[in-house]
Amino acid sequence: MSTLLSHYKWLKGTFSVKIEPKEGDPTLLTRVVVGSRLHGLATESSDWDLRGIHIHALKDVLSPFKTIKNTSWIEGDTDNTTYELADFCKQATHGNATILEVFFSNQVEETTPIADEMRANWRKFIDTDRFVMASKGYAHNQLTKMELFESVPESSGDRSAKFAVAYCRVMWQCAEFLRTGEFKCQIEEPWKSFLFEVKTNWSKRLVPALTTTFSSLQDDVAREWERAEKMTPDIDWIEDFLVRSYR
Repeated sequence: MSTLLSHYKWLKGTFSVKIEPKEGDPTLLTRVVVGSRLHGLATESSDWDLRGIHIHALKDVLSPFKTIKNTSWIEGDTDNTTYELADFCKQATHGNATILEVFFSNQVEETTPIADEMRANWRKFIDTDRFVMASKGYAHNQLTKMELFESVPESSGDRSAKFAVAYCRVMWQCAEFLRTGEFKCQIEEPWKSFLFEVKTNWSKRLVPALTTTFSSLQDDVAREWERAEKMTPDIDWIEDFLVRSYR
């Protein structure tokens, strides 16, 4: 068992009291590792990417005289982003793969009972159709950026590789989720070796293979989408969960 997973189990047993957010600064509910270090595609120079969820005191949320931040972002050697709980729940129902990774990351650095309850009830947040459309939209954006960089002479190959890897990863995760009902954070073989090659040894010679790969992944998603279980969010449960969390 990894150190992080052992730490997660210890934390789950440690937090036994209800979180009471204080006025002013938000209270952190959970923080997890995302990005290449979660996917198994990191190199020695890879940054650490952390995502989390925070909660403000109910008085701050309701006050017409205060403006709370739904997103808190700190960039440096570690990219550390957290989302306000209510906004996070809404985004999760929209199927954003970046948001859903916070649900499913198995590299948990900090957690609380509120976050644990949310993870245990992840199915109540999933909209299958929105998840597929969000994944396809994300992939399309990566392709657009990749084509833009490739059209500029002497453009950064590292950036093109990043976009290509992101396209493949998200569409692979989407197809696997539809097929198995599991959101897989770690990329499996043979995809892992292929994407690591794209990331570390980018060359325009890879473009034809990637073009074929992109089309194949689109076909995989379409095929699995047609026969997958169609889940829809349980909005009543989510709203009740938020009332209990902010109370």
